[in-house]
Amino acid sequence: MKRHFYIIALILPILLFSCKSTGQIAKTNFDSDVIQTVKNMNTRQKIGQVLMVNFRYCKASEYSGPKTNLTDFEDASGKIVKVAPLTHINTTAQKVIQNYHIGNVILFAENLSDLNNAAFMISDMQLLSKSNSDLPLIISVDQEGGRVNRIFQTATFPPAKTIGNTQKPELAYAEGKYLAMQLKALGINLNFAPVCDVDSNPSNPVIGNRSFSSNPETAGEFASQLHKGMKDNKLISCAKHFPGHGDTDVDSHVGLPLVRRSKSEWQKLEAVPFKMVIDEGIPVIMTAHIQYPGLDSSKITAKKTGRTIIRPATLSKKILTGILREKLHYNGIICTDAMDMKAISNNFSESQAVIEALNAGADMICNPISIIEQSDLARIEKMYSEIEDALNSGKLSKSRLDNAVLRIVQLKKDYGILDKKYYRPTDTDLKIIRSKLENPEFYTFKNKIKN
Repeated sequence: MKRHFYIIALILPILLFSCKSTGQIAKTNFDSDVIQTVKNMNTRQKIGQVLMVNFRYCKASEYSGPKTNLTDFEDASGKIVKVAPLTHINTTAQKVIQNYHIGNVILFAENLSDLNNAAFMISDMQLLSKSNSDLPLIISVDQEGGRVNRIFQTATFPPAKTIGNTQKPELAYAEGKYLAMQLKALGINLNFAPVCDVDSNPSNPVIGNRSFSSNPETAGEFASQLHKGMKDNKLISCAKHFPGHGDTDVDSHVGLPLVRRSKSEWQKLEAVPFKMVIDEGIPVIMTAHIQYPGLDSSKITAKKTGRTIIRPATLSKKILTGILREKLHYNGIICTDAMDMKAISNNFSESQAVIEALNAGADMICNPISIIEQSDLARIEKMYSEIEDALNSGKLSKSRLDNAVLRIVQLKKDYGILDKKYYRPTDTDLKIIRSKLENPEFYTFKNKIKN
């Protein structure tokens, strides 16, 4: 390992935590037109801007295609129902975007299985959003490489660990560049990558080779280069999963992991990659649904179960505001991991999870509610009403919500999302999209990295 990485490992914990917090969060300089845009919003429009929803499936009753496409899905009540992948904007999705002023959408492989349908779906969502609020959507995806990919009509790259093992950070930069080219071709503007977790637990069921390295400096350097490759090609990147999901032995999709490291151990290991990408200007950081008592041992009563548990990092002001904002001086957007993962949804109601995350310092709430049919609109309405009640009672600060919305609108402006022209693709556009995704450079790059 290079000498400067060794020095970083020695001094970084001292630099990060030697000074007492002032209790103040570094302010973001928002553009005057962004401030005015947010001032002109009503409360429901602001709530919509901080939410990132998915339209992964639709219920069988709202689907008219082949029955062979149906699969089992656990709905919000815990009942197993039949659903089909949603590959176009149906009435339910249209009503959600228009009636609830949604600001952000996350797509999955189910939405993107057919290239033409995917291009139409993305453009239709943007046109709906523009006609409704004049604000385009952040449209995101998890396209990490390895086992986490959503688009398969193009080259898929090796796992992060394979690239990290090359000891060639320039390959991570090249991958970031190519990922940006792929996603932008379809109209996607945010990629939930790089993974900044350190691969420190062999029993980890969810991270493993998604991490660049078990060495924190290597993980940070390669993550920084992947971010730079995307940033230089105008794609929003997101580092995940803060404060570090690498040392868990439970998958937060199915349970709530507990990390037993001390704060000093965290400073020397998991903090390092995040600090490195923060110094490189990472625009978004995703939270981890983990309990980390070494960083925050406070308790919260889970409304859904009535149990008192250690507060998960996603809902922890000590972790998101006290450490990420105040100690690490991060000033970008904090986005939650998916709130419909069992670590959160088994314990908290939809509105409690959103309110607690916003209060903790999160700006963007991913998958706050599962939407598969029109009857789910009643649950969305209930969630919005309870968030409004929290704002009116002071349980959720109006200034906290405003700050989150300002960050999101500013990001949309900074990455050209507000100024882009949106239209339904023509046959010629579809051919261009396909040509971009079949770029031979992608395959040349992929083939020179050995698994």
